[in-house]
Amino acid sequence: MPRRDQRRARQPGFPDPHRVSVLQHAKTRAGPGGEHMRRHKRRWAAIPAVIAATGLLGACGTTAEPAAEGPVTIEYWSGLQGTDVLVEEWNEANPDIQVALSTSDGSWGEQFAKLMAALQSGDAPCLMLMPYDYIPSLLVADALTEVTDEVAGYESDYLESTWELVNYAGATYGVPSGSGPMAMYYRADKFAELGIDVPATWEQFEQAARDVSTKAPGTYLIGLGGDSHTDFISLVGQKSDPWFEISDDAWSVDITNPESEEVADYWQRLRDEGLLNMTNRWDPTFYNDLSEGRQLAVIGGAWQAPLLAGNVSGGAGEWAIAPMPNWTEGDVASSSNGGGAQLAIKGCEHPDEAMQFANWLTTDMDAILSLKSFPAMKTDEMSTPDEVKTFFGGAEINQELAEYALAMRPWRYSPTWTEGMTVLGDSMSAFKDGSGTLSDLLATLEAQQIESMKALGISVTEP
Repeated sequence: MPRRDQRRARQPGFPDPHRVSVLQHAKTRAGPGGEHMRRHKRRWAAIPAVIAATGLLGACGTTAEPAAEGPVTIEYWSGLQGTDVLVEEWNEANPDIQVALSTSDGSWGEQFAKLMAALQSGDAPCLMLMPYDYIPSLLVADALTEVTDEVAGYESDYLESTWELVNYAGATYGVPSGSGPMAMYYRADKFAELGIDVPATWEQFEQAARDVSTKAPGTYLIGLGGDSHTDFISLVGQKSDPWFEISDDAWSVDITNPESEEVADYWQRLRDEGLLNMTNRWDPTFYNDLSEGRQLAVIGGAWQAPLLAGNVSGGAGEWAIAPMPNWTEGDVASSSNGGGAQLAIKGCEHPDEAMQFANWLTTDMDAILSLKSFPAMKTDEMSTPDEVKTFFGGAEINQELAEYALAMRPWRYSPTWTEGMTVLGDSMSAFKDGSGTLSDLLATLEAQQIESMKALGISVTEP
């Protein structure tokens, strides 16, 4: 085994791969949990059980050898539309580091399954784009290569909250590729018409929801549909500490903490009082409601802005942006919804060169904007595409979003998070039809995550 593979053969907080027999993944997941792809609607497809024993994955791929003289070629998988143009640009400027792009179609779950098959057959890429929430599962499957040394000089380029998502137990496996700072997008003209002030706190937001319902019956300030589980997590993440943490050789799990329960109770109260539009976020009716003024605001990640500009037909030029409300007046805490990472895959022969390309791809602003992504890097200036700028009345909203990104609180995913997404989806559906509450969701998810991690031989510290 090459030294690179030996140095992290046993990840702190992760099971010995010899003890891991089967990973079961989520059945479905709706909505963009990562960077905006060519489809506005993404679902987690069912993934076949994946064998993750070291004897299987450790034998796949090619053994790292000294780079031959001449150009180095990096095999790269990405599903983002427009990546081919950027690869051509890179290759022209970097004759000694050539990138061979393979477009990864399908849902993230399908791409995960494709990678697992490629690792078994020895055809895996050196570099691949995947969402943040898949990284722990990839580590459990022994599918990543540590690049701590290779990226040491890049850490200062990125937001702390995004850098933490590619770092587990002191080891780094790639570079952040996108983020989704949360914001409130709202119809400024309708707010003025109804005499609604832009709420700075969640208490003010709740009162605004009641005022909208009273002054304009049949109209809602906000919605939280049955497929909005990633939105709910981001709402919780603004107030709660991360649900998962690694300490020594164990994972701690605390989903039912008081802060999470407070957020759950808040949104449950709005639902019980009939103040929420329950239209599913990824139902076409959602954009109809916004176009026709039946819902006046959306709280979502940065990727939401171009989707609104491209899909909402009414009120163009009347939409505005504000920070998401806070729990204490004067606070500026935000959270994230979305984003992914450029990850070094097991067997990568040229990790240093791969990370050079990945760093350029994720810190060159023109490249980032061409992919319709929002950066994970630190930036003082960020322009807004003309279509989006026009929709928001000429405002440079990307600059505002970049400021919100500085206040994103850190988050962490678990090694069995993809299974948890199924629980979240079912629980949000129950929240919508009234057969379950958001507090039930927290309790059910916590129990499932503890059980699923223990089933993989992972040490768990329970609340």
